[in-house]
Amino acid sequence: MGDRTYYRLALPADLDREAIRMAAIAFTDDPWTDDDVTRLLDNSRPDQPLWVDIEERSVGECRDAAEAVLTALREEGQDVAFTVTEDPKYEWLGTLCRYQPGKGIHEVDCDANAQAVLTDGELTVLIRTLTDPAAILDRITARLGLDWQTPAAA
Repeated sequence: MGDRTYYRLALPADLDREAIRMAAIAFTDDPWTDDDVTRLLDNSRPDQPLWVDIEERSVGECRDAAEAVLTALREEGQDVAFTVTEDPKYEWLGTLCRYQPGKGIHEVDCDANAQAVLTDGELTVLIRTLTDPAAILDRITARLGLDWQTPAAA
């Protein structure tokens, strides 16, 4: 792994062009033109999320990026599901932030494939403190944010 931390924004493919542009500006903290949006759309498939990748964020971490994107989308009148991931670096896990309309932003540690992580220590605590298997499953679902999974995160 290099010395940089990589971030990725996943947006719905059917989002309007101006919302894509404004979300990308909020995420990258760089200007985005109509040509940039055209290139992004030309290099994507209509049945797949739109991916915006950057090497470093100069304006905060994963949660900050997700909140900036959410604000930009809301200003464009859009309330759509999206994800922001921060790749793991060195011995630390990455971060996965999912936004789901009506639920808000869920943040969880993730691996290099943007998969939410539940450690064996966390699982052991759940098993020791909860006796009902349904309660354990509910807590795991909440911890991993499975209710926040979006087409962009799948």
